[in-house]
Amino acid sequence: MAKKNTCLVRLQGMLDKSSIGFVEKDEIMNAIKIAQSELKLNSIDEINVDVVAKDVQSQIILQRKINKRNAIEDEIKGRELVDYVLREFPDNPQEGLTSILVGSNEQKAGARASVAVQQHASVNQAINGLMKQLADNNVETLFAKADEPMQLRIVRTMYELAQKPTKAEADTGIKPVITEKNAEIIKLATILHEYSEMMRIKLNDRGANIGKIWGYVVRQSHDPYSVRDAAKVLGDTTTEADPSIEGKWDKNYNRNFKAWKNFVMERLDQERTFAGVENIDEFMLFAYNSLIKNENLKSDGAEFTYNAKPTKNIAKSSQMKRVLHFKNADTWFEYNKNFGMGNLNESFFSGLTSVGRNLGIMDTLGTKPEVNFEKIRKAVATRITQSGQDSNKVDSKQFNKFLDVVTGRIYETGSFTGAKWGAITRAIASMAKLGGAVVSAAADLAQYGGEMRYQGRSFFGGMNEAMGSLAKIKNKKDRKNIAQMLGIMFDNSIYDVSGRFQVGDSMSKGWTNAQRTFFKYNLLSWWTNNLKESAMLGMANYFAKQKNIKFDDLNPGLKTLFKQYDINSTRWNIIRNIAMEKADDGTEFINIALLDKITDSEAKLISGLDNPSPRELRNIKDSFKSSVSGMLLDRSTFAVIEPDARVKATLTRSTIAGTWGGEAIRFVGQFKAFPASIIMKTLSREKSFFKAGNKVRGMTGIASIIAMSTLMGYVSMTAKDILKGREPRVPDDMETFKNIFYASFLQGGGLGIYGDVLFQETRSGGDIAASLLGPVPLSAFDYLQAIKYAVIDGEPSKAGKLAYRNTIANIPFLNVFYAKAAFDYLIGHQMMEFMSPGVLKRVEKRMEKDYNQGFIFTKPSQL
Repeated sequence: MAKKNTCLVRLQGMLDKSSIGFVEKDEIMNAIKIAQSELKLNSIDEINVDVVAKDVQSQIILQRKINKRNAIEDEIKGRELVDYVLREFPDNPQEGLTSILVGSNEQKAGARASVAVQQHASVNQAINGLMKQLADNNVETLFAKADEPMQLRIVRTMYELAQKPTKAEADTGIKPVITEKNAEIIKLATILHEYSEMMRIKLNDRGANIGKIWGYVVRQSHDPYSVRDAAKVLGDTTTEADPSIEGKWDKNYNRNFKAWKNFVMERLDQERTFAGVENIDEFMLFAYNSLIKNENLKSDGAEFTYNAKPTKNIAKSSQMKRVLHFKNADTWFEYNKNFGMGNLNESFFSGLTSVGRNLGIMDTLGTKPEVNFEKIRKAVATRITQSGQDSNKVDSKQFNKFLDVVTGRIYETGSFTGAKWGAITRAIASMAKLGGAVVSAAADLAQYGGEMRYQGRSFFGGMNEAMGSLAKIKNKKDRKNIAQMLGIMFDNSIYDVSGRFQVGDSMSKGWTNAQRTFFKYNLLSWWTNNLKESAMLGMANYFAKQKNIKFDDLNPGLKTLFKQYDINSTRWNIIRNIAMEKADDGTEFINIALLDKITDSEAKLISGLDNPSPRELRNIKDSFKSSVSGMLLDRSTFAVIEPDARVKATLTRSTIAGTWGGEAIRFVGQFKAFPASIIMKTLSREKSFFKAGNKVRGMTGIASIIAMSTLMGYVSMTAKDILKGREPRVPDDMETFKNIFYASFLQGGGLGIYGDVLFQETRSGGDIAASLLGPVPLSAFDYLQAIKYAVIDGEPSKAGKLAYRNTIANIPFLNVFYAKAAFDYLIGHQMMEFMSPGVLKRVEKRMEKDYNQGFIFTKPSQL
């Protein structure tokens, strides 16, 4: 006891002498407890208090310096962005502020250099950079396919590599003790450990203060589905609900929380985890709720990023993310196996995604993204008021939906149960309705051509490039490597092709894998990956061909494009001088990886700073590399239409899954992301020419896309007819021509996928209007209608036909185009005829009347 009092006296003496007024005694005590835990000491009396106190004081001083530096840098970023909005968007400051977050299609400097684009590039660069290192060291397969015992050995080695020797040990040349004997495992663990450290340093360079910690990237991997079903995951049938929180939530929730808490508490380094926590039970409950609601996915910037030595009582801040520190590699691995991503590579990808999103948002908005954006908005409002404009144009409510997407709040959930079953229901609908998506996707070729024309190339040249890429089922390894270094992420890592048609849901691993399998079997993954790779390589090759042309002499289309991504003469000179590389066939490309060779003097030119620090130089180089990759990635989503952050924000409207409003808007919006992207990206891009004073170019751009989309819609429609055993539709007279043109226009104009789902041939106008609610509400409406026919109207045959058709239309995988054709001829047609005699002949007559169309093989009515 006497020793402990002596410790406290010495601590208090240090505090009394300190010039730092905000230091609290409990902060020092927390640090001492952490030190005790790290050094594995049995008693706090064994701590060298003087050394720890000095270390804590230096940490506090360092944090103050970092906070001051961050405040200055955030202020500079904010002022630059205010000036940008007022300079480039004087008549439409709302669009200027929106462009900062999610981009704008207006032909203004920096209009597409948004937070969202930077995040996309940062995430892809982080993941692809790791994959390249693994491939270069021949451990890619080990990382991807290591079984559970092998993963544990890798994690243990990572832990051992991170154990820092004491100063005395380091002075004598002692290194961390590695018990693993397998050289390949050591090599892989070393790469993962060093890559994790690199990501931590990148965050610190942006203004965080994250202490060295083993496996930083993977340490906080959590699967909300597993956490919410903790008792089931653990096979725990004995744990009862926690009486201390009885009445707040249902018994099942309470039981799962208690099972999770009991499991975790045994494996936590409690001194470290609960340092400064006044109420541990409250801490754990908050952590549990945060995890099942996906709140840990939010990109907070640097303010609430994990600090190795906390300088505040985190129990007092509801915003501080709860960090769980495990005793060692084994206890973390046990947790991850049960409640994390399940395996090491998925955990690493998840961690890199979180780091990349934070890097992207901090590069643009600084260390306090939401606070800084609000300051920018208020400054713009003040300035436009002074100039006589209405400040309501930039009211904060207008930007919440965009902020929610870039911060990741949109991926949080309200009711876990509601979010879970809503996501599963929509996944089933996707796998039941999108079997023919690859056939409908022929319209992508017209979108591809339109985008290449926007960049200064030819429309038909772009289409030819796209069709050429689809003929290459197997691409050369060199092509794929270059594409990955440009930033493209293929479906074999974490890219989700289902996002083309809807705003993605957070789903369990099982349902996510089911969707991936589905899009593999219906060939949409092959189609999308090949077209995206072609777009990236085509653009990189096209840009490389301009390497001998000065910026001012570039063709107008390409120069406009570059300006939208803040690529000026200085930046173009750097790109064309150092980022060119030839593939194995002699074709030259821009290779983003080569931008790592930017010199300090070139970084100064990029930034315009006179004397940047080494940290600032690293940030400039890193951010510039991501911005060039971001341009290529962003334009690839115009060539192969995908919803961007702006489309997602517009469709979700700041609602979150698991709430009544959030689920309603997700069900109504299912499959509308594709047509919405056509309108908000393709047509908006062409409309930008009108605002830029080139109406002729705008009109011809829209006309060419509509014409080619309609033509490709006819191609798609014809392919579908052939798969159904029908003859191509032939426009023999004006009435047939109008019917075919209208159908082709809808098929190719962005409604192709949506039309497949909703506008079936047998529907009335009222049914079509109801179908706008989305496929799931429509299916529910059909079942209710079937019940009405059977119970109220007394028409069982009608009821049976409608119920059968609706059931068949909602069976996952049955609608895959080749399976559907076989099913219809073997079973489907006969079942429809059985339920409604004469229906097949009626369909055949309508086909002949409306489209002058018959069947290639035997008519269904004659089977």
